[in-house]
Amino acid sequence: MKTHAIKETLLELEQQYWQAIKDKDVDAAMRLTDDPCIVAGAQGVGRIDAKAMASRLKAAPYTLDDFEVKDAQVHLLSDDVAVVAYRVHEDLTVEGEPVKLDAADASTWIRRNGDWVCALHTEAIAGEPFGRDRRPLFSNPDDAAAFEDEREIRRFFEAWMIAARTGDVDTALDMMADDVVFMVPGAEPFGRREFETRARQLKNVSMNAEYDIEELVVLGDWAYCRTNLTVTMTPPDGPKKRRSGRTLTLFRKQDGAWVLARDANLMMQAG
Repeated sequence: MKTHAIKETLLELEQQYWQAIKDKDVDAAMRLTDDPCIVAGAQGVGRIDAKAMASRLKAAPYTLDDFEVKDAQVHLLSDDVAVVAYRVHEDLTVEGEPVKLDAADASTWIRRNGDWVCALHTEAIAGEPFGRDRRPLFSNPDDAAAFEDEREIRRFFEAWMIAARTGDVDTALDMMADDVVFMVPGAEPFGRREFETRARQLKNVSMNAEYDIEELVVLGDWAYCRTNLTVTMTPPDGPKKRRSGRTLTLFRKQDGAWVLARDANLMMQAG
């Protein structure tokens, strides 16, 4: 493929990536992402594997309403490695509020088995080059780390709920520790194997969940979350069943990512 054609292909792939985020098309985004992918931005640097990336996209605390890529440049380092850099304007909804953002982004693309995938993406928010026009959100690095951990757990919780609603048992299993323990009223504590068995038995049951996180505390590599939860289950050939109550969930950081370690579910049948 000629150099010009490669550059046009990469520019189109970058546009497809942004469109996938806008459309919340996780499958399309994953096809374009290397495993793992390195991401660098205002909140730091992270190496994210495919499963973690999918969870982040599903539980993103924002909506990308529109975007515009400008002044793109492509630098081919070899036939199979290239850098794409550009300015981007983003219109977002973040926690219910409209946000407009201008930034300079760069992606490193590599070709694996004939397909281009993004191995590194960076974003620098536009502004004064020495950052004097921006106020740090936290003066204490420990506070900043705890804040980001809390955000990650909230994203985790939403991704867990999406997996429950869609019957995605495999994703739920990937999000829990190997020694996870579940506790429910009237039964002995159980682990991964029984969770999987119970979950797959609900394959044809429609599920909807409403939740309110009442307390979330991060304690180093552990965290706990107290939640008010209501779940409505509708079997294909029966009436709806509604359960409501509190849950207490313990999370543990494992290989840099949060996983569900313990869950005590106190929900009872509701009218």
